[in-house]
Amino acid sequence: MASNIYDAPFYKPPKVATPYSGNIQPGQIVLYKNNSWTSQSLTVDTNSSQYPEGYSFSFSGTPLQDAATWIAFNLPPGTVCTLFNNVVSLSNSYNFAGAGICVDLIGNGQVQTVDLVAYGANDILSGGIWRQVDSSAGWFQLFADVNSAGPFNTIFFAEWATATVNSLSGWWINQKASSINYPCLTPPQLLTLAANTDGSGEQVALGAANAFGTWTNAATLNLTDRGMNDKIQAFKCNVIQPEKAVIQSITSDYTVSISPGQTIEESISGTNSTSEPIQITLQIAQTQTYTVNTQTTLQYSMSATVSATVTVTEGVPDVDSTSGSITTSFTTASSQTTSQSYTSQQSFQLGQQIVFSAPPQTKYSATASVSFGTLPTNPPIQVTTTGQFYYKEKLPGAVQDPTTQLWVLNTPVVVNLGGVVGSQVVFNSSATPIS
Repeated sequence: MASNIYDAPFYKPPKVATPYSGNIQPGQIVLYKNNSWTSQSLTVDTNSSQYPEGYSFSFSGTPLQDAATWIAFNLPPGTVCTLFNNVVSLSNSYNFAGAGICVDLIGNGQVQTVDLVAYGANDILSGGIWRQVDSSAGWFQLFADVNSAGPFNTIFFAEWATATVNSLSGWWINQKASSINYPCLTPPQLLTLAANTDGSGEQVALGAANAFGTWTNAATLNLTDRGMNDKIQAFKCNVIQPEKAVIQSITSDYTVSISPGQTIEESISGTNSTSEPIQITLQIAQTQTYTVNTQTTLQYSMSATVSATVTVTEGVPDVDSTSGSITTSFTTASSQTTSQSYTSQQSFQLGQQIVFSAPPQTKYSATASVSFGTLPTNPPIQVTTTGQFYYKEKLPGAVQDPTTQLWVLNTPVVVNLGGVVGSQVVFNSSATPIS
């Protein structure tokens, strides 16, 4: 059995020695029956409605069932297709219990090949599933043999709950893993591998080997060196809790369109027959509210508050669109509860109270309107701020603070903004002398 290929930072199945001679389109996977690029083949096209993302597919009953020897594929970065030897309908796209031996096809935007004989999966594949993954949240690979060799599974943390024991029961790799590749654990992540399905028993704990967003340092381990060969049955991803955190607030400017029905108008009129000016109050949209949603990626408990602006103008501005700003500020707290995203919803009063002066001996009238728009959702408005997290532990990329002697790790915090936002308030008034 040949060794897997290191295509930093991932290990990938052994490639075919013969250069690929066909024409394969982006998003396609082609399985070949024999060790020849001209042999009978079957194409899986992830662009086709026949292969929707996140749903198992089978080629059972075709000439390629339990017959594939070579594979060629062209998948974009961030797309992974996992082929497997059993005909199963998976409950989700990342739990491979019951699937048997897996072949992870990890896209890089180029044509890649797989020699299934060298990998140890010749003439056994019957189906698969594809999905888009977030590799920036960290991942690891478990291998059946030492030195990152043999069949393997790639596990992406973004697909699994944080601080939760995840069982490998039913996976082919369960109690077969002999080595691990983990260069992209993200500080302050901590990976624990356990000998029992409930996370108990013997354990191996692994921390990040590289600073956030880098994989310069190789990070592999033969489980034989830790007395855990063929024992791993569960894993848990947790985060080391900071002593404190300082996250910069974000102000995001926006311009959004105003759709029909998103403008409220109120009018008032009357007569001031006195000899003195009087103050008139016009209230508009007093019962209306608008909501701003924020979703923040952060790996421990936090809360966020949102503020927004409403602009009052005189005259009639361009009512086809509205501009303003949203400010998100953060408070943080250490706890044992961790999550990969935090969603906040903040409501604001849309109503306005406008006070104007009616001159003496006049008939007056005034009109006010308030418009509101909806922030885009596809794609959403996305802004990034920087969080400074203080740890007792010296994590990769951290710098020691001379005042507190703690280790400071600068980490990006990404916020997605959505919902309805307030807009300009337009106000006009006029007064004519009483005849």
